[in-house]
Amino acid sequence: MLTDLYLIRHGQPAYNPAIAYNVPPGPELSERGRAEAAEATTFLSDKGITHLLASPFARATQTAEVLVERLGLAATFTSVVQEHGPSESFEQVRARIADLLAALHDSPHTRVAVVAHGSPIRAALLELSRDKIDLSRHVYQGGNPAPTCGIWHIQFIDAYTRRFELVFRPS
Repeated sequence: MLTDLYLIRHGQPAYNPAIAYNVPPGPELSERGRAEAAEATTFLSDKGITHLLASPFARATQTAEVLVERLGLAATFTSVVQEHGPSESFEQVRARIADLLAALHDSPHTRVAVVAHGSPIRAALLELSRDKIDLSRHVYQGGNPAPTCGIWHIQFIDAYTRRFELVFRPS
């Protein structure tokens, strides 16, 4: 049964107007993004994470690769947590995230990390809080609910109680 979920926004991408941001593979990580991923890895090193899920977009995959290498985690790359698509509604993003959360709840994993993007992270936070979380103090570049490589920790206390905290922001 899931006890802890860490939602990690990918590291800072190398912005390039010639590369579509929300169409795979999207931009790669910048040097700063790689440094942010290393910082996030250090923060997560003692959290007992048993599995990692990651978006197949380049910036998320490269962020996840740092975690896999340094923490020795098994990883699953899945389009379920990918960037909000150009023809996709937020309700569609939320529906795929809701399905993932249900599957995680029934999985043998207790502590899971997910490397994703702002929209899927927002969807997960809203879904898990039943729309009660106030994200007004958590608006970062592009309207995201976390800065690049920011980490939300959701602790499942019992069947009805969850604690939400933005626990990490890279320097």
